[in-house]
Amino acid sequence: MMKHRKHLETHIQGRLVAVSDATAPRPLEVDNRRARLERWATLLDRTPFAIVGLLPPSWGSGDESKSLFPSPSAIDIAWRDPIFRVTGLASRSRRDVAAFFQLSDAELDRIISGSWRVPLRPSWQVAARIRNVADNRSEKRLLAFTLGLIVVAVGVILWLA
Repeated sequence: MMKHRKHLETHIQGRLVAVSDATAPRPLEVDNRRARLERWATLLDRTPFAIVGLLPPSWGSGDESKSLFPSPSAIDIAWRDPIFRVTGLASRSRRDVAAFFQLSDAELDRIISGSWRVPLRPSWQVAARIRNVADNRSEKRLLAFTLGLIVVAVGVILWLA
């Protein structure tokens, strides 16, 4: 009887450990650039068809954070996230956002900027921009494929001429 009880207690303890491991909250990883950008994109993906106001390009407006359209910008959405603010997002300025996400001016413009013709986008498109900046391998493949296609086309034209 004691063997059975000991076996049962061991089995129950093992199950409890397995359940507690499965439900334990995982630590949030926002300590590197890619994880921060992925979290920003995920915040935008929560409401994929919400309209996000785009900002004027940095070369045209300096450090201004005012949207071209009366709708929250991608910076506003990042600023509303308490985890970003706790982990170091100091303000809504372009300079602070670029420093926090470790982005160049060109990368930040690519994510948040629009023009007077296109002052807003659905949030899923802005999230796609963020993911392309975070990992631009697919864009590099597309560029390499296009350049290869051009080289082949020029070679065929020269061969036929």
